Amino acid sequence: MAQTRKHSGYIRRAAYTRKLKNGKRVRVPAALIKNRGLPGKGYKGLNGRPGIGPLREGDLSQFGYTNVVKLSSPRRHAALRKAVAKYGSLTVRRKLQAVATYTKRTSPAASKTFKSDIAWIKSKLD
Repeated sequence: MAQTRKHSGYIRRAAYTRKLKNGKRVRVPAALIKNRGLPGKGYKGLNGRPGIGPLREGDLSQFGYTNVVKLSSPRRHAALRKAVAKYGSLTVRRKLQAVATYTKRTSPAASKTFKSDIAWIKSKLD
């Protein structure tokens, strides 16, 4: 689709089917969505696949590190202390860095929180 002045800054998202929690399937139609990427950027990982690799869900949330934008810093830090005790500070910092990188365009506030938590781990727990 050629972009017109009216649609510049948008890209076409392909239609897909998503499964709801109750098991029903809903078809999501193709639509124009805001382009949040930069052309020509991106890391080519192993085997030429883009990105920094898949993240394992729940590694930090099991310690209470969820919804970081609304969570207070003492609660975040308590959760991170528990995570560092289990995984080590370097592993936790790498997990936070990966999430900060992935969310920097879609959720800048969360990305900044992750980066501040990385700095906190470096200063207090290393």
